Amino acid sequence: MLGAALGLAAMPLPAVARDGAALGYCQDRITTGWNFYCDPEKPEPEEPPAEAKPAPPPPAVPAPKSYTEQIEDYRKELDEKKNRAILEPTPENVQSYMEAQQQMSRMASAFTDQWQRVLFRTPELDINTRFPISQMGGAVYQDQMRVARETSLQEAAANLGFMVVVEDAAQCGLCTPQLEVIARMQASFGIEPMVVTVDGSFHPLFPDAVVDTGQLKKLGLAKKPRPFVALVEPKSGIVEPLGGGLLTEDVILERVHVVTKIPAGERY
Repeated sequence: MLGAALGLAAMPLPAVARDGAALGYCQDRITTGWNFYCDPEKPEPEEPPAEAKPAPPPPAVPAPKSYTEQIEDYRKELDEKKNRAILEPTPENVQSYMEAQQQMSRMASAFTDQWQRVLFRTPELDINTRFPISQMGGAVYQDQMRVARETSLQEAAANLGFMVVVEDAAQCGLCTPQLEVIARMQASFGIEPMVVTVDGSFHPLFPDAVVDTGQLKKLGLAKKPRPFVALVEPKSGIVEPLGGGLLTEDVILERVHVVTKIPAGERY
């Protein structure tokens, strides 16, 4: 009997027996002992997660206007108010422009006030330390500058040739007045000017004037307008022009001081 049972167990089961569902074992949650015959329930396919939509970019924030742009906007607005008041001079338009102009004046006044306060704290920025603006300071400054300019003239006259180029008074209405200025400076400062006539004309103030025989062309002065004043270095022939036309004593003193004592770019 036992042998028969074992033999029965060893016999292959028909296909329907191998399928637990055909025997009713997979229909009512009966799985004990027969679960290896039951096909596992196929899970329902999961829907792929919806792709997250990118968040919209934040709204662009306009860059703040520069101070130059702000001033330009304000000026345009002021001009618009002014032009509107001119073309349509109603009380409202004129008052609007007057108020805008007053606001601009207040801004300018605040700037000026702050400017002055900065000068109080930083005197190195104050031009008054170099060029006094008060009446007393101006007088002192002018006296000091005159002494410095006269000294520069005397030094220049001692080391350089003080040349004055003239021509006949009939052709040059300013030549005689210029020689009168030079004669006064000769008496005041003891300079010895070298007067050169381009046409051999005679001038009573300087009867020993030199007649040009080509020297002016060599110095590059032949085409300069007359009268013309220049400093000339005798050995090298280097010319330092002081200017043409009628130059007064103060102008000559200043220009000699500038070209002989003050390096270019440091005058102001």
